[in-house]
Amino acid sequence: FFFKQKTAYEISLGLVGSEMCIRDRYQRRVHGEHQVYDLFEHLMKSLLKEKPKDPYDFLIKKLENPEPKRIFIMGHPYCRKKEKALTLVDEFKFSTIIVGDLLEREVTKKSEFGKKIAEAKGSNSFIADEIAIELVMQQIKELEKEGKSYVIEGFPRTRVQAIALQKMGIIPDKFFILTLDEAVLFDKIRSNLPTSEGEPGGPRKSLTPEQVDTIAHNIVLEHKLNIKDVKEAFNGFYCEIDAGQDHDTVVNDIARIMRLKVKSNASRRPPRVLLVGPPGSGKTTLGKLIAKKYGLIYVSTAHLLNTEIANKTPTGRVAVQLMKEGELIPDDIVIKLVEARLNESDCKVNGWIIEGFPKTEGQIHMLKEMKLYPSLTVVLQIEDDVVYERHEYKKIDPVTGSVYCLNGPSAPTDEALLARLVAKENDKHEIVKKRLKVWKEFLPKIEEAYKEKRVTINADKTIEAVLDSISGSIENPSSQLTFINTMIIFTPVSYTHLRAHETEADLVCRLLLEKK
Repeated sequence: FFFKQKTAYEISLGLVGSEMCIRDRYQRRVHGEHQVYDLFEHLMKSLLKEKPKDPYDFLIKKLENPEPKRIFIMGHPYCRKKEKALTLVDEFKFSTIIVGDLLEREVTKKSEFGKKIAEAKGSNSFIADEIAIELVMQQIKELEKEGKSYVIEGFPRTRVQAIALQKMGIIPDKFFILTLDEAVLFDKIRSNLPTSEGEPGGPRKSLTPEQVDTIAHNIVLEHKLNIKDVKEAFNGFYCEIDAGQDHDTVVNDIARIMRLKVKSNASRRPPRVLLVGPPGSGKTTLGKLIAKKYGLIYVSTAHLLNTEIANKTPTGRVAVQLMKEGELIPDDIVIKLVEARLNESDCKVNGWIIEGFPKTEGQIHMLKEMKLYPSLTVVLQIEDDVVYERHEYKKIDPVTGSVYCLNGPSAPTDEALLARLVAKENDKHEIVKKRLKVWKEFLPKIEEAYKEKRVTINADKTIEAVLDSISGSIENPSSQLTFINTMIIFTPVSYTHLRAHETEADLVCRLLLEKK
């Protein structure tokens, strides 16, 4: 808390003493059971947004009428969005708005909107934005007036609909976008398209297979473009979920994230995850899946180095030679690349997961120097024989850059593709053996450096099982609160220490970190 008194500012941050365990438990109760943090956060946001003439009366009314939660579920057709939304509504006891049901109701009533909706469906066209907006906004206004939390399924589908929501001041607490593989989506749309078209009650015109293919392709393309626009409108709010999984898995993933974000935002900073492990432990695959699941920025030292190599920079030329020999890239090269990436605004705002880093004591020290403290360090564990086996069957397509595992369930069968697959230089047995030795020598150092916020996970399981284990650790961190007994007095001289674009609060945080 900041208290302004003439030219002085004071900060008092907690106390360390014998009551720390009691305070820790009490703080968890306040944040978890009673959601006091979320309550104050919401009240402050409301004050700043609405600027009432009588703040006290405004706050009292807000306390009497808690803010509803707003959950949006959008995505490709045939993702069974409605079924998933209804399951979540039943679990969380929210109200629901199903856009498809609203449209069908208008058709049944034979209203003016209903006639236009029927015409659009008959010609395999999308429903006009103004119709969808009018119908959905009526429902939202009623629920907002009643102060009910709700789930909206199937809206906003376009940029116009997204902007209409923003103009109304409706911001989602969480926005889920269900996705399907494009080829799977095309097949589903094509198989469900009618083989003729025409207005309801009028003559029907048969469609050739080529015409059906064209319509299906156009629908896929339009959905793809619309979702891209919606993502841009709600950047930072949405989370993509793979709808190709079974129903229960998708619903459980959504429910888990709803609990993480909806039930409490107390003192949560975006996750900052270090993902390390021996070669062949699945770091790259897992890193990308975790980043997609939680909206984190995926950072890979290998990707950063490959970019340098592709651009044929001096750094890239040095990296190529060292990678061929199975040697580690010098710290000064890696540090420079990682520091630049983590200092970009997207990493600061959204959080990050960095794979393949740190690999040396120097890199561990560098993270501390940069004041970048991970919220969780995940150490993947796997037996040596599994490491060698995975690299033996790991091949790369030199044309597309895609990586394949020849003894896995998704191994390619195309003969032309198999003929051109090659092994990467640093995947050869002797190189892998050398990399594994380096990892084992480094493992005790990283375990010691991050012992307080570290979890070791067996990576010799299915990707789904390992992903669940990591997800559990991210969502339920066994973090220990640290209280600092410090007082900082601001005087006019203090302002000479402010850096460009730095506020008093930024300076205080920097001073505390430097002291630590």
